[in-house]
Order: sequence, then structure tokens, then C-alpha cells
Amino acid sequence: MTNITKSPVLFVSHGSPMMAVEKSTTSEFLQKLGKELPIPTAIVVFSAHLDRASDIIITSGTNPKTVHDFYGFPPQLYAVNYPASGDPTLAKQIANKFVKADLVPTLSDDQGWDHGVWIPLRLMFPKANVPVVQISINSELGAEKNFQYGEIISDLRDQGVLIVGSGGISHNLRELFNPQPTQNRTEMVNEFTGWVHDKLQARDIESLLNYEHEAPHARFNHPTQEHFLPLIAALGSSDLIYVERVHQDIENDVLAMDAYLFS
Repeated sequence: MTNITKSPVLFVSHGSPMMAVEKSTTSEFLQKLGKELPIPTAIVVFSAHLDRASDIIITSGTNPKTVHDFYGFPPQLYAVNYPASGDPTLAKQIANKFVKADLVPTLSDDQGWDHGVWIPLRLMFPKANVPVVQISINSELGAEKNFQYGEIISDLRDQGVLIVGSGGISHNLRELFNPQPTQNRTEMVNEFTGWVHDKLQARDIESLLNYEHEAPHARFNHPTQEHFLPLIAALGSSDLIYVERVHQDIENDVLAMDAYLFS
């Protein structure tokens, strides 16, 4: 019998889609991380770019398509494909867990993987030899509900399933392209990401779930919630025995690229 080690939980900031075709500090980190992680039996991803207000989508196709859900980028980016298989059996198992929690999931055979899924996974697992299932987040319901989504599937880690939250530790695209940059904007990002780090180290879940009201410059760093909630879902899947910020970088003054490992 094969021994299956309980998998860690990972949060990554996926940044610009150009990370798929351009080398950066973060792309090199993700490539290195993939070589260091134990090969999971499957990967389940909460991505900022599958945000659903009215239902819970779980990808259940055998071969979900690679979705290029962005515009205005070079042609070579749209030619990138990530051919990992889906896992319909695991998708049904996840759906049953949501049903037992009195939630109503939808299994989707035709939902593909957005760039929050395939860009980091392509860097970490370039052989595309690990099946993938994606679960939607819900920014309308806020942090506590998305934390619950993570809790619901936390025991999949005992099966060797790697749970990944893919978003951005900061995400203010309007400021990124602001022709008159906000004064001290990098300091505002650093104060926010420092607060998140401190609360994670302190295992202060209550404050993290209330980050919109407690964190410094929360609205500046996240004008909308969708890129922060994958961290919250990952947090719900973890047991918080070990938390480490395994990567830290800032691109273009305001795009923080922090990554966290929970094990």
C-alpha cells in the first residue's frame, strides 16, 4: 500500500498573465516550489477569476479547457495550453461535501480553468501530470463564507490532495495604471501585507475574516474582494499548525506577490 502524506495548503499571488511567458522573480519561485513539493494525488484550486454570486461551481470535466480570460496581451500568450486532466470522481466527492454542509453546488463539465489556475500550475507542475479541480469563490458573501468553503474540503489533504488559493495579496489595478500615482502607495501595500503576515503568524482568524474593517489600507489594496478571498479559502483548508510566507515581492510598486505555505 502506498503511504500518502497529508498535503500542505498553498496560497499564491498569480499577478499578471505575462508571468506565463516572461521570467520574473515570482515565476522562478513557483518553478522552484513545484520541484520541492511532494507530488500530489490531485490539485484543488480556489481562483479569484471564478467568482460566482448565486451558485458554487465545481469543474467536473475530464479535460477542462485552458481559458484565456484576459485581453490586450501578446499573441503567444493566447497559444499557451495547460493539458492536465480533470478529475470527475474527485469533483463529485467535493460536491457531496458541500451538499452535506447544506450548500448547493453545481458540477460543470464545460467550465474551463481561468488563468488563476493554469498559470501558477503550469509553472509548478509543467508536466501537467496531476489532475485538477477548480471550485468557485463568492465575493458577494464575503470572507466567512469562503473560509467555510475551505473548511469543507480540508480533509482532502489526507488523500494527498494539494489545495491552492490563487489570487493576489494586494490587487488594485486602477492604481497600477494610475497616471498620477497615489503618494506613499508602496508603503500602503507594505503596511497591509505586513498586517496580513502578522495575523497569520498569530493565527488570528477572527481579524483576518474581518480584514475589510481591521487591516490598514484594506480598500486601497483590495477595492474588490475576489483576489483576497482565495487566501481565506486556503486558510479554511489549513490547520494552522505551520504557516510560512515562502515568497515576497512587489511588482510595479503596488502588486504584492506574497505566497504562503500552510502545513
